[in-house]
Amino acid sequence: MIERWNGLHRTDIELADAQDLRSVIAAALAATPVDQESLRRGVWTYVGAERQAGAAAGSVIVTLTELVEEAMLEPESLRQPIMRRVILWCVEAYFGHLGGDRVGRDHDAFFDTPINVSNR
Repeated sequence: MIERWNGLHRTDIELADAQDLRSVIAAALAATPVDQESLRRGVWTYVGAERQAGAAAGSVIVTLTELVEEAMLEPESLRQPIMRRVILWCVEAYFGHLGGDRVGRDHDAFFDTPINVSNR
């Protein structure tokens, strides 16, 4: 059976896969403390699958925002940074790497790598 979800026609299997990925994100948000690594991986995997399916970036961001809001993380000082990270990861996964601590092959973040600066 094919249904319409998020503006796209999806098979039952595709709908189940998307729900499974949203469940991974929800579980990471429900952990105490929030499982940042699982959350990041879940967001990247979900966004990649939605992008491949043809979902618009805006609808993916809305879905992720709803997942964070439904987690009812308290206090707000905890929720806002997580929301920002989730949206940043979403944009990075959808459009490609945009910034932050990009990790190189040697697992050092490029941002943390010392830069030689000289006027000579």
